[in-house]
Amino acid sequence: MTRAGFVVGLVAAALVLSGCSAATSADEFEEFAIDDSRVSMAVEPTEEAFVEESAALQADSAGSYEPDVITTGYLSLIVDDPSASADEVSQLVLDAGGRIASRSDYSPTDYGSPSSYLELRVPYDSVETTLAAISDRGIVQESSLNSVDVSLQKVDLDARLEVLNTGITRLQALLEEAATTADVVTIESALTERQSERDSLQSQRDYLSDQTLFATISVNLYTPVDAAPRNQDGFLDGLVRGLESIVSFGAGLIVWAGILLPWLGVLALVVAAIAITRRVRRKKL
Repeated sequence: MTRAGFVVGLVAAALVLSGCSAATSADEFEEFAIDDSRVSMAVEPTEEAFVEESAALQADSAGSYEPDVITTGYLSLIVDDPSASADEVSQLVLDAGGRIASRSDYSPTDYGSPSSYLELRVPYDSVETTLAAISDRGIVQESSLNSVDVSLQKVDLDARLEVLNTGITRLQALLEEAATTADVVTIESALTERQSERDSLQSQRDYLSDQTLFATISVNLYTPVDAAPRNQDGFLDGLVRGLESIVSFGAGLIVWAGILLPWLGVLALVVAAIAITRRVRRKKL
């Protein structure tokens, strides 16, 4: 083989090897290539799920929110018909998700001013709108709205309840492991005491939650117009009342006569005794 042929063979071999290397590199790149469309399709549902989960968590936190203040208020209105207005106010409160704690109506038939009194329990997030709707039912004479912060009380009750629940769990575990009757009696006594204390604190906590979740609003409805008499008195009414008074007087005399009759008998006996005594004295003289 000549030197020129050797060089040509080396060049041909190099070209073949470079072609195989290029094909292998291309195949490797194709094997490990990433499909952008599939990546975007996989990421989008994940982002949507994250957004939905965040919204659900926010909704849960908003729904479980409990205010730290007790709200009370008073509202006095002049209305045309207190009883009818009280019905409208009651419906407004019920529509807002509240309830009527108490109600009293005063409806005189002859004289006096009709009035109605209601004690309302209104959800804390509907107090302002409900009060505005009630105020539109008449002329506001007096209104007040007060709030008391009870956050420290709630924190204290929650902490004490958590401690009691932990203690009760431990006592229940010890009760299962008790080996003697004396241990069982001692643990059950301590468990009963803590459960009773927990129930009492839980009742206080529930009452505090109800007071904060529902505002107490007192509403007084009245009208300055006196009720008209049912029937106006006339001449015939006076005549009838006069006859009734005569009959009543006669019946009274009869009763008094019956009462005095026994006393008249007693009085006659006394007079007769006095007369006999005087006659006896005169004969002796």
